[in-house]
Amino acid sequence: MTHDDDDRTTFLFHAPEREPHAWGLDLAGLGEALRESFSEVRYKVRQDRTHQGEPYLSFRAGTDDGTEYDGTATVHGRDCVMLADITAGEAAPFLLWLRDTYLPTPDLIGFSSEPAVERGIETDWRLPADGDKGKGAQCCADVNRHPHSAIGPLVQEWSPHSMCNDANILPTMSLSVNH
Repeated sequence: MTHDDDDRTTFLFHAPEREPHAWGLDLAGLGEALRESFSEVRYKVRQDRTHQGEPYLSFRAGTDDGTEYDGTATVHGRDCVMLADITAGEAAPFLLWLRDTYLPTPDLIGFSSEPAVERGIETDWRLPADGDKGKGAQCCADVNRHPHSAIGPLVQEWSPHSMCNDANILPTMSLSVNH
């Protein structure tokens, strides 16, 4: 699957601030769920200085259409999954899989993007509890391209927060955004 590299970024999906462990995220369990749902999955639960010594899941997963997901999941501070070097269109199927297949209820996904974090925007955007891949891709694209104006009918706002202890997650990754 080919996408414009100028739109590649990092997306962060997380449990709501008011219920930081509402996903009941089990790192090894998420790895196995990925293995059952995606082709070419590799994952490992790690524990090193990357996340202040807390365990985290490092994974790579591929789809039959050639999309590759390079991600990390953590339960430190808040249940979170981060996908790196990905477009909104590529992130949407994963986001919907997480919402519709893995999480206990569909109304528990907040998300942000690297450009929003870089601009100091600490708004939680919430994925609606229903909708298809196109709606998910539009939500991700709106937050990625226009984080100041993404609030609208597709994306619902939650209160400001410290995303998934983003001081513990984002600086540890080698992140770059092409503008």
